[in-house]
Amino acid sequence: MLKLGKNLIDFDNIMKRIPQNSLEKVSEELVKILLGSPNTDKMPEGLAKAILRHWQCDELPLPIGIRVLLEASTTLEEDKTKALLQSLGIQV
Repeated sequence: MLKLGKNLIDFDNIMKRIPQNSLEKVSEELVKILLGSPNTDKMPEGLAKAILRHWQCDELPLPIGIRVLLEASTTLEEDKTKALLQSLGIQV
């Protein structure tokens, strides 16, 4: 779980609610959010390394990779990440 503002975000719970047939699209959209963010200085080093490791192993579209992408995109762009999840019918 990650505390953002007054909210605790349970990424494992969010992952369970993402339809399996949407994982690749969600992964792509989260990467777009991260690459377009002007807030990259907020990215913890360990999280950046985890994303790189999952990318190298072609795991970003898998649940383990999406969980890391969710944590990173929520850290950098909370509103955009929430909007993406809400477009899938997932309330955060």
